[in-house]
Amino acid sequence: NLERRLGHQRTVLVGDFNMNPFETGMVSAEGLNAVMTRDQAARKARTIDGTPHPFFYNPMWSHFGDSNHARLPPGDPTHEPAGTCFFRAKESEWYYWYMFDQVLIRPDLLNSFRNESLRILTHAGDNRLVDKRGRPDRKSFSDHLPLLFSLES
Repeated sequence: NLERRLGHQRTVLVGDFNMNPFETGMVSAEGLNAVMTRDQAARKARTIDGTPHPFFYNPMWSHFGDSNHARLPPGDPTHEPAGTCFFRAKESEWYYWYMFDQVLIRPDLLNSFRNESLRILTHAGDNRLVDKRGRPDRKSFSDHLPLLFSLES
């Protein structure tokens, strides 16, 4: 509604969505309609029952899991974790790593966004935000890791 009122779709949503990129609220047309590839997002929208649903591009998919763990272990300052949150539980279905913190970009801004600018941070200045296993240091900082990205004009 706000995009319609402002007359543009140059929107970026950033934050803790409390959902992984693959969950219904993120991918459904009635939800955020966030897709995992730039190519799909560039198609602008999908139409269901005659109603267009604009896409968001969600680049966080490519940062989920073992994106660089083999070559950059947790002790390496350029190591990127497998998600933005880590939880352990004694349940039969559990992911351990979660990607709750995400960046969603409308197709109108795809040319301004470079995927390589997006990082899950493990350091803030001299502060190490992760423990020795590469998991968020929840005792000293937070159970979520921050994101860094840029948009070019």
